[in-house]
Amino acid sequence: MNVNTKRVLHVEDAKSQQLYIGALLAGIVDVTWASTLKEARSLIRDSKFDLALVDFTLPDGSGSDLINELAAHDPPIPVIVFSAHELSNNMVNVMNVFVKGHFREQDLIDAVRSICS
Repeated sequence: MNVNTKRVLHVEDAKSQQLYIGALLAGIVDVTWASTLKEARSLIRDSKFDLALVDFTLPDGSGSDLINELAAHDPPIPVIVFSAHELSNNMVNVMNVFVKGHFREQDLIDAVRSICS
């Protein structure tokens, strides 16, 4: 990884979605995966991330809990919600909301680039 490469934490329990987003963002950012809230919290504590891509439905809770923690992080970590359900982007620190299966890949790429530039 280049020291200037931006780091994205992708919090998603579905391996197929992890691989899909990893391939979509390859060469743009460095993606690290967490399959649970517990794993995500550990990674956030131990590493620096420029963006979090968060699913709402996780095996050990809701991604909304993590979003509040990311907003309180010093410095706050911006969030893109990538979930199966339509959600409001009026939450603190949420930059964009994308619904799985109902989005344009280029729009997600552009949002990641915009936040990580």
